[in-house]
Amino acid sequence: MNLDTVTAEISGLSGRLSLPRRLRQGWDSGDMALLGDMPIRLRFGLLVLMALVAAATYGTVTHLAERHMESMLAAQDNYRRLNDLAGDVRAGAAVLQNLQELFVRERDMATADSFRREIDQMRRRLDTVTKLAADGPMTQAANRAGSEVGAIAAGFERVVAQSAALGLTEDQGLRAQLNASTKAIESELAQWPNVGPMSFLMARLRLAERDFMLYGEEASLRRHQGMVTQFDLAIDGSPLPASTREDFRKLLVIYAADLRAFAEGTRALTTELAGLRTGVGALQPAMQQILGFTRQGMADAIAAQDAERRATSRMVAVVGSLAAISFMIACLVLARSISQPIRRIQSAMEHLANGDHAVAVPGIRRKDEIGEMARAVAVFKENAIAMVRLQAEQHSIRAETEAANRTRLLSLANSFEDAVKRASDMVATNSVAIRETAERMAARIDSGENGSLTVAEAANQCRQTVAKVAEAADELGLSVDDITRCAGQASLIVQGAVLELDRSTDRIHSLSEVAGRIDRVVSLISEIAGRTNMLALNAAIEAQRAGEAGKGFAVVAGEVKLLAQQTAQSTREIAEQIAAIQAATADTVSAIDSIGGAIRRMDDIAAQVSAAVSRQSDVTRRISGCVDEVIADTRIVSEGVAAVTQSAARYCGSAIAVMWAAEDLAGPAATLDREVDGFLSTVRG
Repeated sequence: MNLDTVTAEISGLSGRLSLPRRLRQGWDSGDMALLGDMPIRLRFGLLVLMALVAAATYGTVTHLAERHMESMLAAQDNYRRLNDLAGDVRAGAAVLQNLQELFVRERDMATADSFRREIDQMRRRLDTVTKLAADGPMTQAANRAGSEVGAIAAGFERVVAQSAALGLTEDQGLRAQLNASTKAIESELAQWPNVGPMSFLMARLRLAERDFMLYGEEASLRRHQGMVTQFDLAIDGSPLPASTREDFRKLLVIYAADLRAFAEGTRALTTELAGLRTGVGALQPAMQQILGFTRQGMADAIAAQDAERRATSRMVAVVGSLAAISFMIACLVLARSISQPIRRIQSAMEHLANGDHAVAVPGIRRKDEIGEMARAVAVFKENAIAMVRLQAEQHSIRAETEAANRTRLLSLANSFEDAVKRASDMVATNSVAIRETAERMAARIDSGENGSLTVAEAANQCRQTVAKVAEAADELGLSVDDITRCAGQASLIVQGAVLELDRSTDRIHSLSEVAGRIDRVVSLISEIAGRTNMLALNAAIEAQRAGEAGKGFAVVAGEVKLLAQQTAQSTREIAEQIAAIQAATADTVSAIDSIGGAIRRMDDIAAQVSAAVSRQSDVTRRISGCVDEVIADTRIVSEGVAAVTQSAARYCGSAIAVMWAAEDLAGPAATLDREVDGFLSTVRG
């Protein structure tokens, strides 16, 4: 034996050892061989077909048993009929004996016809016995009885013939001849009344004749013969003429011959009657034997019927038990193949409902309705995982966007605040300086030309200051432009967040639609449970119709109905879980809509900031215009310094104009401070 052979044997042994393990695993998981790919409707159809086959098998066995019992009953009826026929033949033998004696006594042909009819009826009965009886002793006994009946019929016909020869009446046969010869002698004696003892002897002859006819005794016949001799002697001793005596002697010879013939016929009839009685008597033992055979056959048939009934009952019980056990096993396997996968799917859905997305969905590869349920649950699992991932991404994006926006806005606000504060402080300082200069100019109007030099210097200083203010205004404009650009970028970021939020909303709505499809799948499961319940109800009705034979089927139908109710309850719980998920999805959609509203409000705020920056740019431009005006006024002051001596009023007017310009510059600076403070308050929230 080589290594490959040993390896093959070990593999085969391990395969045989693993078969019970695979069966156990299939029983625990409900994934039965061949049933996992079979639709549930087909499974219930096969179960109903199996029930029909079991019922048909049970009915066939019962029908065959009933047919066999009917054959046994037919055999009993056969023996019962044989017994009745044998009893009728036996009674017919007694009737034959009575008819035979009646015929001999009455010499009536109607009695002979009755005898013949009874013989024919007995023959028909014996023929029926021969046909009904199987080959064996009963048939032989029936044949012997038939032969004896035939012998009886032949003997009776000889008796009838002999009786007819003797004479059935006084006017027939030897009896008529004997009566005629007797009357001839008596008529002749009547013509000769004084013939001595001849009349007396004739009377004694008739008496002996009557005794013989009545009793058939040979002594009466011998006495009659002695009387004939005496009568013949009396003829010789009578005084009658010789011719008359000769006539009497001839008549006496005829009478004696007739009586002898009658006696011989009577003896022959007696012999035939004795043979007939013997034949009729011999028929009784044969019929008794037939009766014994029929009674024994009846007892054997009853015993065989009892044995067959017990065997049939055992066979029907075994077949019914096997059918019921097979059907119950099939029902248990079918119920297990449906309930266990559904329970496993239910457990997986409970884990999913509790947030355990790592649980494996069983039965995805099945090709039946449970496989469709498993695949639907798998879709639900994937959508739940996608929803969790999407929520995490949305939270991350929202947090990052908010942090970035807030950081950038705070940075822009700080930069804007610093630039505006610097420009505002510079404008305020310069405006104060200009005002002080103008006041000094107004105070020194009367100083004359000496004061004009001071005014020129102050004008130069004012021009320089205003130039600085212009530079600050330009820087403020650049800052405002930077703020405008940053506000635009913030607006673009907010708009991108709004677009991302819209896509997230679409995904959440898609998830809601998937939850709706899962709801339809749950409706399908509920419909399947309803159909299972209806099938169990039909099975219970069929089991009720089947009576005792359908009790096991009724129990299984109740289990299937309970399973359908449990499935419906689980389906309702799943529907409640899905409704909760749909409600959570709706809340998520509402929350995302709220976030979208907040982001849109941020977009509006950014737009307001942009508008405020635009307004601030306008203010800055106005400030720049004012600075230009101040520069122009300063130039006018510089030009007027040369002509300050011309008119004090002009110096005073210029000083007043400068004061007014300074006051006008202070107003926009304060407005700028207020606008900047409001903008920063809005941005910083």
